[in-house]
Amino acid sequence: MESLDIQRAKFNDLWSKMSVDEHRWPHRYASTFGVWRARSTAAQASMEEQAEGGIGGKNPYFWVQDFPEPQPEWKKGDEEGDLVQVRYNGLYKICTRATMELYGLEWVRDW
Repeated sequence: MESLDIQRAKFNDLWSKMSVDEHRWPHRYASTFGVWRARSTAAQASMEEQAEGGIGGKNPYFWVQDFPEPQPEWKKGDEEGDLVQVRYNGLYKICTRATMELYGLEWVRDW
């Protein structure tokens, strides 16, 4: 697990990208950080991408809390790249090694 300092640095990047109106939403930083820390690594990474340009004046706490959990991108197995077979919800699937690591999927074998 990452240290609290590393997590806080990542969250600070997200917080600045969200362009939070701190006059409208005062005192939301700490509570939003707590909710963000409870989210998966994949969700945190997806939030980082989605927050480019701000979150449109939304309450940052609820934006983070209600952010939909992203799903892995599955491959057919005939694509180029570093593919692996993983186990996901009792099924065997194929994805990139980066996807496996991002989502913490159970490795079965290299493809």
